[in-house]
Amino acid sequence: MEYEKIAKEVESLSYRDKFRLAQLLIQLARKEEEEQYPTERKAVSVKDSDTIQYVVERLLKSKPSKQASLSNFISAMFQFQGGISEEDKNHIIAILQKQKVVVISDNGKVNYPGQ
Repeated sequence: MEYEKIAKEVESLSYRDKFRLAQLLIQLARKEEEEQYPTERKAVSVKDSDTIQYVVERLLKSKPSKQASLSNFISAMFQFQGGISEEDKNHIIAILQKQKVVVISDNGKVNYPGQ
């Protein structure tokens, strides 16, 4: 099917269907690009001070209030870099506690003493 013919057909779709189609096309194009030009993703280094600083800056803007939310927040931060292991995530949380960026109570509530 030619581009012009598809473009003409798409004009009859509702705006929601146009958004859904656009999202699908972007996903398909990204997948195809990754298959054609595979690149190794840089592994997240939790020992890197830049990584910790990056986490702290984003964390202080969002301030998740529970330990589970904090853990999910950190996972989400690294989802597009190939993800982060549970061990690395726990290591980051331990560093945040050691640096007194966060204090986690026994019941899982997260406090930010410097804020």
